[in-house]
Amino acid sequence: MITSRLAGSRALLFIIMSLIAFSCPAKIYKWVDKDGNTHFSDKPPKDKRLKASQQNLDNMNIVDMPRPIKTQTLSSTMCQQAVDNFSKNFPAHKKQLERELAQKTINDMQFADKLSALETLKKRITVKNCHKADPKLNTLLHCMAKNPNTQVCR
Repeated sequence: MITSRLAGSRALLFIIMSLIAFSCPAKIYKWVDKDGNTHFSDKPPKDKRLKASQQNLDNMNIVDMPRPIKTQTLSSTMCQQAVDNFSKNFPAHKKQLERELAQKTINDMQFADKLSALETLKKRITVKNCHKADPKLNTLLHCMAKNPNTQVCR
């Protein structure tokens, strides 16, 4: 008797939750920030000056995405340490790519792409950029500040 009541309660709860889910459709907002980056979110932008448009979800697949890693801004000392460690290891990073090419674990096109990405990273890893780094670069800088061998940082 108790088991059937419990099962009945669970079924009723499931029906209620299903109705709530269908009666409250998800809203997705799209906007472009001042740097020209396009954003999608379930919340409109905090900056009210940015114009967000609500998206039609009829033909859209919604995937639960993890939030970016949030890290603290590096101190000036840690920024300098990250820049110094990367600068010292830059030739080793290039040699590693050359080894991968020689061992044929990457092809010429992959080598060119990785070398280009490495050169771009070299331009981005500066003390000036350190304090305004996006979360992904910030995480990398934290690793580079703590590790004299920056090849362990990915």
